[in-house]
Amino acid sequence: MNRHKSHRDTAERDQYGGWTGKKFEATGFFRVEKDERWWLVTPEGNAFLSFGINHLHPHLWKQDYNREAWKKRLGIDNLDSREFTPALKTWFLQTCRQYGFNTVGVHTELSAVNRPQPSLPYMQSIHFVDIPHWQQEIPDSNFLDVFSEAFASHCDQMAKEFAAPAKDDPFLLGYAMTDCPLFTEEDCRERPDVIGGARREARIGWPRRLRNLGTNAPGKKAYVQIMRDIYRGQISDFNATYGTQFDSFDALQTAENWRPHTDLSNGNETRDNIEFLQKVVAKYYQTTRDAIRRYDPNHLFVGDKINANTDALDTLLPITSQFTDIVFYQMYARYEVQKPGLDRWYRIADKPLINGDSAFTMITDTMPRPYGPVADNIEQRAEWTDEFFRNAFARPEFVGWHYCGLIDASNLIAQKQDRQHSGLLTGYGEPYPELLKVLQTCTDEMYEIATHKL
Repeated sequence: MNRHKSHRDTAERDQYGGWTGKKFEATGFFRVEKDERWWLVTPEGNAFLSFGINHLHPHLWKQDYNREAWKKRLGIDNLDSREFTPALKTWFLQTCRQYGFNTVGVHTELSAVNRPQPSLPYMQSIHFVDIPHWQQEIPDSNFLDVFSEAFASHCDQMAKEFAAPAKDDPFLLGYAMTDCPLFTEEDCRERPDVIGGARREARIGWPRRLRNLGTNAPGKKAYVQIMRDIYRGQISDFNATYGTQFDSFDALQTAENWRPHTDLSNGNETRDNIEFLQKVVAKYYQTTRDAIRRYDPNHLFVGDKINANTDALDTLLPITSQFTDIVFYQMYARYEVQKPGLDRWYRIADKPLINGDSAFTMITDTMPRPYGPVADNIEQRAEWTDEFFRNAFARPEFVGWHYCGLIDASNLIAQKQDRQHSGLLTGYGEPYPELLKVLQTCTDEMYEIATHKL
């Protein structure tokens, strides 16, 4: 028995999972407020910290190796029947209550948990650009010209499709965009070993993509103008950096495919690309935020889940935080590794932070190469989980952790042969008792941790 009263007791939680022990103005939608620390606030005006779960993907429950187990666990005879989705939702909600999860994370098939209506606060994805870090093949054309009218029209159409229908939904926590988009040269560089296990070719990225477009491209015009500003109108200085022979910036404007590669040893070129990237991302965020707000002025704009395991968040947080209500990041690391970053980011942007996808893993017979920090055993994995939860939620800016993921995604699944993900339960739905105990205790004490009353 916990020595502390459970904050999951119905009497202490509103219908959204908010803690009635701290009250704010109720607006009918989720929002943020700073009062000694940052808080999310439920539609009913109660303090809320988001402990979310990711990766409810129904196909993981329908694999050849685990179909029979899930038939029994869900109490249905056919996983391909209409009975499956409501049975899975019932089991999912029971599991969330058991572990203390109060949010459906961004990496979840919402059709499986939000029909016929949402039962938990959730994140809505809108992928305005398709440039996630995990995708093996990303065409250069996916780095869209964000300065163009075509991009603005594209964003408007997507916002109309996704945001307009959700504008009155009180369970919607906020809108998130791309999963760890490829922003910086570090994001885009060639890698010998990635999530899928195979060599990944270098990607072009936004600065190189737009600077090589044709003369009439809005992105090319934006690039040339920024280069004029950086080099104070002196084309000779620009030529000295790039080893080029342009006689004017107008000539640069007409040059297509003039520099397909970046010389990473060239400090001035690196600086130029970073400054231009910041302008690109500012335009990208302004356009996407405005499109969403046009159709839904009620909900939080979270932005991309930015990769903090590279230099992307440090490089772009001064830009993105001007537009977002929350700093939404991903970092797989123990607390002691994340702490210096959390300290830095809070100094840069006085905004609430959510780690939108991370966990701690371990090697098993069917998961020889799990993604994330690898513990020696389940006891250590539970220890690291407890350590991060308690230290992170005690911070004044930290308002959420979305856990990766629900059940083991092992190499018994065809697309997981090269790299696997550890879950809170086995692929058959059997809990890891050590993790269950830790998370039950942590979520029971979450608001005491946040208010330093333990």
